[in-house]
Amino acid sequence: MPPPLRLLIDGPALAANWRALDRMSGTAAAGAAVKADGYGLGAVQVAERLAQAGCRDFFTATWAEAQALAPLGLTVSVLHGLRAEDVPAALAGFARPVLSTPTQVARWRDAGGGPCDIMVDTGMNRLGLAAADVAGGILDGLTIETLMSHLACADEDSSMNPAQRTALHELRGRTGARRLSLANSAGIALGSDYAFDLTRPGLALYGG
Repeated sequence: MPPPLRLLIDGPALAANWRALDRMSGTAAAGAAVKADGYGLGAVQVAERLAQAGCRDFFTATWAEAQALAPLGLTVSVLHGLRAEDVPAALAGFARPVLSTPTQVARWRDAGGGPCDIMVDTGMNRLGLAAADVAGGILDGLTIETLMSHLACADEDSSMNPAQRTALHELRGRTGARRLSLANSAGIALGSDYAFDLTRPGLALYGG
């Protein structure tokens, strides 16, 4: 019988990675993506370690992932947004939805809403509200914590990167959002111009 397999997590290294990314984020806060069960390392264990290191913003893919973190009392945002069946969980208040379509915005508003995050498309062309719709007032009346976007080519020397940065910057002050967020792991490496108020490292936290 083969010996059991064990995965050993180097907690101090994980915390050191987050601290390095936090420093690289400059005046912006560094959050942490812990989706897919903390990239396979155990989301609860990863989140506990990063919270001890000073991380205050966490991102999951699904509501089930967010609910698993609820006992930790962390600030969590759910990137997959808000399906009709997700509304009861979202209203429970243990995490914020990241709304990315007009349908999700309407669903959240009709449910009575509450604090939320917004994903806006600044050039990736597969995820997020149109910037024109945001500027046109589709979000009026919502309580928005973070207005975020996702870089399409962050790991490349692409003209898309400054174009997306400019597009998000032009939305500052148009929604009442408290913070703007653009940079993922690769985006942090592009420099402080991409950090805005909050960065969202994922793979780099885990040594990728």
